[in-house]
Amino acid sequence: MNSRLSIEQDSLLSTSKIDQQFRIATRLLFAIAVAGQLFFVYYIIAFYGGAALAADYDSINEKLGHGVIKGDTMGNTALAIHIFLAAIITLGGPIQFLNPIRNRFPAFHRWNGRIYYVIAFIISFAGLYMNYSRGAHGGTSGMLGNALNAVLIMSFSVMAWRTAMQRNFRSHKKWAIRAFLMVSGVWFFRVGYGLWILLTGFTAPGTSADLTGPFDRFLSFGHSLVPLLILEGYFYAKAHPNPKVKRFATGALGVLCLLLTGGIVMIAMIFWLPNL
Repeated sequence: MNSRLSIEQDSLLSTSKIDQQFRIATRLLFAIAVAGQLFFVYYIIAFYGGAALAADYDSINEKLGHGVIKGDTMGNTALAIHIFLAAIITLGGPIQFLNPIRNRFPAFHRWNGRIYYVIAFIISFAGLYMNYSRGAHGGTSGMLGNALNAVLIMSFSVMAWRTAMQRNFRSHKKWAIRAFLMVSGVWFFRVGYGLWILLTGFTAPGTSADLTGPFDRFLSFGHSLVPLLILEGYFYAKAHPNPKVKRFATGALGVLCLLLTGGIVMIAMIFWLPNL
């Protein structure tokens, strides 16, 4: 009897330890992503904001396939909205997942969430307008990938808002995370290139200047679909009763931490830091 009790206690302790490691790996991955996004926000404000204030539109056009176009007031306005609201929403998103703020300041959490989803819709419509009126760098695959990302942002935002209104907070959190990942799509797109450059030893096969290479076409959709697939795997592992599944997921999260860090460092060194 005592032996059986001891085995059960050891099993519970082992499971508790695995759960703790899983939570630590999850928080570390989130922290790395937020740090990378904050640096991206700094780059947007410093580079694009500085160029806009100096009316240096040539610098902007060097970095964007369809940048500032003379005479296209609507398109240029949509571009400005898309870029600078993206910076604002990137700052507001991670705050929604901080338990101390959500628990101590529920009113702030609700209003920040509402503002977040409204801005998400505005950014998505601006992106779709530019997609339709200007096309996309990368041709048809770029246009379809951008449209998919915008539709997913709006769909997940609606579901997050709806489940919050229904007070189904468990489901709300899942939809909120999905929406957050899709809003981060433009960031994942860039980090994807950084990671590909790193993994291929700076050769980056399948890429081209006009973003029509095989890897470019993959990333047009992958910057939305790959993070979603990883997230669904996380949800599955978190809810699974078998500790072996969670142990495997913890290892996978650790690998993702390394890959994400590598992608962020590479894209920052090659594309962001030289322009600051």
